[in-house]
Amino acid sequence: MSITINKAKQNIIHKINKALGEKIAQESDLVMPSDYNLGDFTYPCFILSKRLKKAPDVIATELSAKIKSCQTVKSVSATGPYLNFNLQPKKLMQVLEDINDNYGRHTFGKNKKIMVEFAQANTHKSFHIGHLRNIIVGESVCRILENAGYAVIRVNYQGDIGMHIAKCLWGITKLPTQLEQVLNSKDINAKVEFLAQAYVKGSGSFEKSQKIKKEIIEINNKIYASDNAIDSLYHQTRKWSLQYLDKIYKRLGVKFDRLYFESETFKPGKDMVEKGIKKNFFQISRDAVIFVGSKHGLHDRVFINSEGNATYEAKEMALAALQLAEFNPDLIIHVVGKEQTEYFKVVTKALEYVLPASKGREKHLDYGWVSLKGGKMSSRLGQVVLGEWLLNEVQKEIKKIMDANPDAKKDRQLAEQITTAVVKFAFLKTGINKDIIFDLQESVSLSGNSGPYVLYTYARIASILKKIKSFHMNNGKDKPVINDSERHLLLQLSMFPEVTQVATIKYDPSLIARYLFELCQTFNDYYHTTSVLKSQGTQQVFRVELIRAVAHVISRSVNLLGFAIVKKM
Repeated sequence: MSITINKAKQNIIHKINKALGEKIAQESDLVMPSDYNLGDFTYPCFILSKRLKKAPDVIATELSAKIKSCQTVKSVSATGPYLNFNLQPKKLMQVLEDINDNYGRHTFGKNKKIMVEFAQANTHKSFHIGHLRNIIVGESVCRILENAGYAVIRVNYQGDIGMHIAKCLWGITKLPTQLEQVLNSKDINAKVEFLAQAYVKGSGSFEKSQKIKKEIIEINNKIYASDNAIDSLYHQTRKWSLQYLDKIYKRLGVKFDRLYFESETFKPGKDMVEKGIKKNFFQISRDAVIFVGSKHGLHDRVFINSEGNATYEAKEMALAALQLAEFNPDLIIHVVGKEQTEYFKVVTKALEYVLPASKGREKHLDYGWVSLKGGKMSSRLGQVVLGEWLLNEVQKEIKKIMDANPDAKKDRQLAEQITTAVVKFAFLKTGINKDIIFDLQESVSLSGNSGPYVLYTYARIASILKKIKSFHMNNGKDKPVINDSERHLLLQLSMFPEVTQVATIKYDPSLIARYLFELCQTFNDYYHTTSVLKSQGTQQVFRVELIRAVAHVISRSVNLLGFAIVKKM
């Protein structure tokens, strides 16, 4: 809540307790009603019923008769078991004075460092819509943490070594004609598409015969050994993947402080596990090395396989050591799909033994699956829906809409900005640990719970403000009359600091997205019933300041979600 409304709530609770004759009521009990016509705040008297041994509606009626209006409270009324409070208009208007550049910012993260590890797209494989959600969530979480005063370190851990690479390189050897074509091409998309096709071929052939499986395993061992026979092709194709991924990151407005790679963690990770065997942290089982997670209510996992190679789990040991040594963060958040939940439980527990300094500093932030409405739309590369394909499909729809508007027809930068808003808002408006179904038509709508709806609301306010000269609140004798819609807008604006605080604590951008949509809805309802341009004098001054505050909070919210506002649509 804003400072003004927090003080108002404290005053109301004080009045309730004074009427009761004892301190029973708490600020957390006082809530905003779902029907704002009932009042600005309501106190449910169910809470008092058992203690006072009276029916809730009786308690509400008795308290409403005892509590009088004051400089904070304009009126008190009972509606069934609810005790309702309307604030004085002057008190509500003070919310506008609270709103400045620091509104909704916090300092509880000051002098603390949090590392957020996200993106994590493997080289030599397709960049799919799951990766897209990962990046969008990760960047928004970073911004929300920074808003709370944390020093945030953005890092990316990419799989550039392992069996998936071997499958891709094996596939390449079976596609010599296509390889020659892409070697002579400057089109990075064509090169990455070729890698994806090669991976699909290698992956699909891996289980078909023992001969092919043996060939791929041999390539994998050569990659780990930096064998000259495969090293040149490995590094060249790795470079293609990284160039492509860098293009995606730039398109999404993401920049990392450090890129970590599996190729730099497999050797030290293996060493750490082998040292852990001597300390009984790990044990040898069937020519492999495992962590016995079953001792801790978890499952057992292999850290060094029978070929003597470090698995993902062992590499995580070295990664944690690098991250703590290089940045010493108070917390490391790994944004990884929910299917890896049990994996991270085992890895985190193993780290507590191998690297005691990691205890309490590793967190798995899981996110759900993404699918498309109507089922997964297959690209030509198996059953994978490519992240860039989705961005391009959204942009096509945006351009169709813009082409109908002569003023916007040639503004391709605006089309890209709206595209980013469409996808990011669509992915963030749902709780991150829940699965989402992306609906293309719904996501580009100007009238629904969508990025364009939010941008259009801001653009609408910008258009109004452009037509009116700058005003400042004054202390004149004529006081503005605040209607119910304006009361509701002021109260919603007052909630922004609380929303950003809870979003930080829960690492959940959807709380901000939900708040933002509801604020835009309230403003648009207000816009259709109340004229700012036709109002006059102090009334217009107040309304200008009100919608300016709404625009400011929309802009702040949009920034926390990771995209930019636009001044025209």
